[in-house]
Amino acid sequence: MAEAETFCTFGYKIQELQDVIRTTHNPALKAKLMEIVTEKKNLRQKSNLQNQSTLNKLEMFKNDVLGMGIGLRKVISSMRKCYKRTGDKEAQIISMLLEIEFANENAKKLSSNKRKMAYERKSILLSTLSSMIHDAGWKTGYNDATGKNASYLVFVYLPTGVQLTWHCNDYTIPQYYDYIADKWDGQVCMTLEKILIYIRDHYSDYILSPTKMAA
Repeated sequence: MAEAETFCTFGYKIQELQDVIRTTHNPALKAKLMEIVTEKKNLRQKSNLQNQSTLNKLEMFKNDVLGMGIGLRKVISSMRKCYKRTGDKEAQIISMLLEIEFANENAKKLSSNKRKMAYERKSILLSTLSSMIHDAGWKTGYNDATGKNASYLVFVYLPTGVQLTWHCNDYTIPQYYDYIADKWDGQVCMTLEKILIYIRDHYSDYILSPTKMAA
């Protein structure tokens, strides 16, 4: 019982837990891990359903972002040009947030190796972004109340107070973000849309300008 109670499952994947179940001779530990595996499988099924909804939105935004008449890639390109030409630090942060979520969502439809590369890019961008957000005074942080098969949940709050979140398994995240006890706002598959709404409300004059569109 003592071994079962003290066994830490943080960071374990389903296959790794199943390996322990298969090799352990401790019935209490085996029972505990079987419950955890069942819970993780249920979370994975829930995550798969959410991923499909996310991909449907991604395809929609690739053609038209919030009725602005331009696609997602054009918005990404325009935001890059915006901060490079104007030096607007906020535009740079928003651009990186957009690229993080694009990498995150695009990874869900890629093959295993390419998916791994996309998630690595997401982790690198999250790490790079941390100091920029800190300097800008934006609220941010992480905790382990993920609600999914992930180690961490990273929080970023836009200047309007809108919450953005990303699940992450990168063990270096605590080096870049402070721990916060915040909870997810419960808005499913909305991270990309929240970022795009902010861009529409604050940068549409730039990205829709005929001069900029022709550039």
